[in-house]
Amino acid sequence: MENLQAFLLIGKSDIDAIKNGQEVILKKLDKLGKNGGDVVIPDPYITAMEFMHAVRIKRWKFNYLVGEGKIKIIKKKRKIYVPKGEVERYFLEVRD
Repeated sequence: MENLQAFLLIGKSDIDAIKNGQEVILKKLDKLGKNGGDVVIPDPYITAMEFMHAVRIKRWKFNYLVGEGKIKIIKKKRKIYVPKGEVERYFLEVRD
């Protein structure tokens, strides 16, 4: 195929409208950055698998630490959750 180039003439008022639209978007983004925008409350818990992945241990080591009471967990039905703070605590206190 041929390499065709096309030129499009846009009026000054159209360019100004585009610039104004971009300025509105930039102001809203700036406001989001300063105020936090819509506040998203992070989940204070992670799953057992996420914890094991974060601290790089296997299931048997996780079960051992839970059994010894070195990691706090919360069971909801069949799912096991770990408070996010336990990841940092694992590296500061628990790790052998």
